Amino acid sequence: MPPIVLMLLTNAYDPDPRVRQEALALLRAGWKVHLLAWDRDCKAPAAERLEGMDVERVFLPSTHGRGTTQILFYALLYWKLLWRGWKRQFDVVHCHDMDTLPVGFLLGKLKRKPIVYDAHESFPDMLHGSVPNVVRRGLTWLENFLIKRVQLLITVGERLRRHFVSRGARNAVVVGNWKRTADYSRSEAENRAFRERLGVPERALLVVCITQLLADRKIEELLQAVERCPEIYAVIGGKGRLQGVVEGWAAKSSRVIYAGFVAGKDIPAYTCAADAIYYGFDPDNPNARFSAPNKLFEALAAGRPLITGDFGEIAEVVREAYCGIVLARYGVAEIENALRSLQDVKVRALLSANAKRFGQVNMNWETGEKILCSAYAAMLRRCPAIVDLPKEETEVKTGDGGPTKSDLLVPK
Repeated sequence: MPPIVLMLLTNAYDPDPRVRQEALALLRAGWKVHLLAWDRDCKAPAAERLEGMDVERVFLPSTHGRGTTQILFYALLYWKLLWRGWKRQFDVVHCHDMDTLPVGFLLGKLKRKPIVYDAHESFPDMLHGSVPNVVRRGLTWLENFLIKRVQLLITVGERLRRHFVSRGARNAVVVGNWKRTADYSRSEAENRAFRERLGVPERALLVVCITQLLADRKIEELLQAVERCPEIYAVIGGKGRLQGVVEGWAAKSSRVIYAGFVAGKDIPAYTCAADAIYYGFDPDNPNARFSAPNKLFEALAAGRPLITGDFGEIAEVVREAYCGIVLARYGVAEIENALRSLQDVKVRALLSANAKRFGQVNMNWETGEKILCSAYAAMLRRCPAIVDLPKEETEVKTGDGGPTKSDLLVPK
């Protein structure tokens, strides 16, 4: 019987890209994966089997942005998750983000199973401005207590890993939101055809920004900069409060294209067709100091220059790899200068080659999958007494140069 990992998450899994990548990696390593997911809209199937994993949804109507009143919904959610989890057989509980950690920790302790904390971001910092500071301090205290007692902590970037280690976390590893390079492999003919469908001239510079359409994403500054540059086009994708603003720009300018909400499977096509990727974020947000967003890894996988602000791990990587432009500030003039710099074909080619090389060597999902599986194997070797694993496994390769299935499952 293969060992089972129980994953907890507070979205409906439609699917969540990071959760999906990790779940599929564990499936390839010989695990069974069961997801317990919170469906706030109560619209998805109660249970289904997706790509080899079992997805079970907990229906509890709610919305995002409730502030402190969300605590009441979490109390009920935790009871439902605890009851569902208690009835399930599993060998490891994997908690996605801090809001699943308390109930996952309790489940792990009650069943004497290892606990994995997958910190997608600094959760208390993410709530800055949404809840009172006393709530954020309470969450930080709770997280400090729990991270010292989990068997494995996984997070998205080196800055955030060091932050958790300084607070007492043990056995912390980085598994970034890195992308599979094969997913971002497109021929020049495919890219030209995609640009033609968008209505972008062959010689124009195309900058792509697919994100949440919120004020802190510095989208209006980008559009104003594009307006000043006659041979530059912008594709904006996503939903949010600024959707009407973006639609207004697209209606009055043929060089602004609103793509609507872009599904995850379509992001590689937009990214590869672009000449540059834009990432905007408020540098004053407490989470900015750790920022290692999807846009960084998408740009690296596609080999495209990145325009970003001077904050977080994203700026460190862009400087280290010399694969883009770090803005001193998100001013219209600064963004315009960056765009005009990238109109130089030689500059753009150099930055693109550097991005591609850095992604292939350092930050890609092939590497991330090996790190994840190796971290799981090391965790199980540290606590074999509380994991019921099979003693006989065959030497089945999980990938070129990767560990064998027996390496991943059997405690040494």
